[in-house]
Amino acid sequence: MTMAAVGFEEFSAPPGSELALPPLFGGHILESELETEVEFVSGGLGDSGLRERDEEEEAARGRRRRQRELNRRKYQALGRRCREIEQVNERVLNRLHQVQRITRRLQQERRFLMRVLDSYGDDYRDSQFTIVLEAMLRMNLQRKRGFPHPKGQLQP
Repeated sequence: MTMAAVGFEEFSAPPGSELALPPLFGGHILESELETEVEFVSGGLGDSGLRERDEEEEAARGRRRRQRELNRRKYQALGRRCREIEQVNERVLNRLHQVQRITRRLQQERRFLMRVLDSYGDDYRDSQFTIVLEAMLRMNLQRKRGFPHPKGQLQP
């Protein structure tokens, strides 16, 4: 037979009244419950039990506080990162608009030059202009790589 120590302070019922407990397992009492005797001891949980519970609660509060602080720091870091990304996006968008304006301007200039050349009767469509551009690009690449300028001329 097992004996369990239970203090009188643990019961919240007024003295003299019977405790009305709901029946366990649909009203059937287990055999092991019948064999257990209950011994009432004065003092209940005592100071050590309360201290342990207070320490556990304090530890839990500390964990929650640390978790809140960690979450707050993560939130702030995410906010800073979002602002940085927004700034980068804004710069890229501004550059895109700038390139679009430049492109429109170059297209207008190209159309103007084509009209002027057409009015002069120039046969620019059949010219070797693209080859000249390729040669100029090749010369620029050579200069960037450190090759001397053709015909011994000084580089600008």
